[in-house]
Amino acid sequence: MAKQPSRGGNNRTRNKRKKSAPGWRQRLTMTLMVWASTALTWLMRLTCRFEVVEGAEHVERAVDSDQAVIPCGWHQRIITSGLFLRSLVPRGVRIGFLISPSREGEFIARVAKTHSVDVIRGSSSRTGRQAMLNLTEAVGRGVSPMMYGDGPRGPAGVFKPGAVILASRSGAPMFPVGCYATRYWQLQSWDAGQIPKPFTRIRIAVGEPWFVDPLEEAGQAEAIAARLGEHLKALDAAAEAAA
Repeated sequence: MAKQPSRGGNNRTRNKRKKSAPGWRQRLTMTLMVWASTALTWLMRLTCRFEVVEGAEHVERAVDSDQAVIPCGWHQRIITSGLFLRSLVPRGVRIGFLISPSREGEFIARVAKTHSVDVIRGSSSRTGRQAMLNLTEAVGRGVSPMMYGDGPRGPAGVFKPGAVILASRSGAPMFPVGCYATRYWQLQSWDAGQIPKPFTRIRIAVGEPWFVDPLEEAGQAEAIAARLGEHLKALDAAAEAAA
């Protein structure tokens, strides 16, 4: 009776198989999606209007200091806050985004690069240690990496400690950014993501930069992250109330 191959052997065989390179249809689709997303982002950048309704002095201080900060916000409003941060680039602020090395991440990275922001490759869920090293190195180069505390998979509205750890290690302050677009498309996603519509007004509420001392106790980062999350919710509410 013939022996059946062991499961372990099958697993080793599968692990040795390399992922097939994307075909021409996939590459064409990727290129078309990059063009379309780039064009939509340009349209939003050119037509959306920003109004800082709270914390304008913190924004001006961050611009004038020429030092990196760690902007923090919610994944639901990643595009809204990202558009505002991009508006600071002409004033000398180097904005960065942590983007996974996946194929989907490659698409997002291409769009980001066309809008003159720094791309930091890494995944907080898969390569967390390396991602933190890359983020710390970027801050050292003067890049201000946006940290979405409940991304990339949630739970929504629960701020994770990554930004706190980065602030403690790099010495750069966390920079809480609340925002609200008066008109937007709502996605059917885990975070109910929002995409601002062109020609909309975006209200911004910014909190005081928050420096973090070296972390010495277990659970300290989580406790600070929880406080930051509550502060961000209040800033989002302030931005929405102003609308």
